[in-house]
Amino acid sequence: MKTISFNFNHPVKGNAILSPVNCHGGLCMRLKVESSKDNSLEIPVDSCKEGKWKLTLDWEYDGRIFSHQEDFEVRKPVI
Repeated sequence: MKTISFNFNHPVKGNAILSPVNCHGGLCMRLKVESSKDNSLEIPVDSCKEGKWKLTLDWEYDGRIFSHQEDFEVRKPVI
């Protein structure tokens, strides 16, 4: 399984949005996410087609709202 992994210093429960970088329509994938007991979080990207994508991760912790954005690329596996 292909994932994007994070390690936090606190629990995370929120939303992840995956969208193609050059997307002008509604091809976004929205996921509810929650970190494991060790505060690590893995976001599956298996359903993302080859190309460049943007991840937006939003969560709330201790009364504060956090957001993280990052671009990533899905490539064909090398045989």
